[in-house]
Amino acid sequence: MARSMTGFGAGRAGDDTLSVVVEMRSVNNRFLDLNIRLPRSLNEHETELRNIISKKLHRGRVTIYVNEEWSDSDGPKISLDRSKALGYSKVIKDLSDVLNLKGEIGLNHILTFPDLIRTEEDEEYRNRLWQLSKLSLKKAIEQLVESSVKEADSLCVDIKQRLDNLRLNLLQVEESAKQQAVKYKQRLLDRLSELMDDTRLDPVRLEMEIALAADRLDISEEIVRLKSHIDMFESKLKLSEPIGKTLNFILQEIGREVNTITSKSWLVDVSQTGVKMKEIVEQIREQVQNIE
Repeated sequence: MARSMTGFGAGRAGDDTLSVVVEMRSVNNRFLDLNIRLPRSLNEHETELRNIISKKLHRGRVTIYVNEEWSDSDGPKISLDRSKALGYSKVIKDLSDVLNLKGEIGLNHILTFPDLIRTEEDEEYRNRLWQLSKLSLKKAIEQLVESSVKEADSLCVDIKQRLDNLRLNLLQVEESAKQQAVKYKQRLLDRLSELMDDTRLDPVRLEMEIALAADRLDISEEIVRLKSHIDMFESKLKLSEPIGKTLNFILQEIGREVNTITSKSWLVDVSQTGVKMKEIVEQIREQVQNIE
């Protein structure tokens, strides 16, 4: 089934002392845009994470949060870089003297500098974190995909209803178009009879003019192509692969045929129905923007 580009997923994996929580939020976007927020210990694995996600998701702006959680009794060893803290303190004091600034230097000033507090991480810890992160990410992706499929199901139901409405309007156009040549002939005769006596008309020339006009006004080919495009569009909704871009392309062709039908026909009812069809096409276009 189709998938929406809007969704949410969360996953958690852990052992006795360490847990990793992954949250993912996705919104519409033309391409796949990943914004990953990681603990510093996982920075080296960002490319791998991107590869894992891109195998499952194809479009959308996705924000991924990866957080580590420790049990109350255990946690990473944290230490203060005393020499760096003293160095920052000295720099601040020197700057204060140079600028003749008043006020005491507080802890809140020192802590604004990076890398003062260090987390001691060994290879074993980083490996645990990475393995748990992959498990959590897998669960989050599965939940995100599940939610996006459910939303896409609702979108597809709405789109199919609009397609049925488009077909009904097209059927009205088709019925009206069958009488277009006859009505045009009568209209032309009525106008000519107002200008001259009917006995002066050349029937052969008149029929030729009517035939040429009927050919210019003929919309049968456009109707056939439009039916084909609508059927193709609906068939694509059943596919499980990414279909959003394909649906956009088909919808462009549908819109082009509707515009041609409306412009070629001089019948008022066809023009009015054409306006309704254009509105339906735009409504479908808005829904398609949500499909991956």
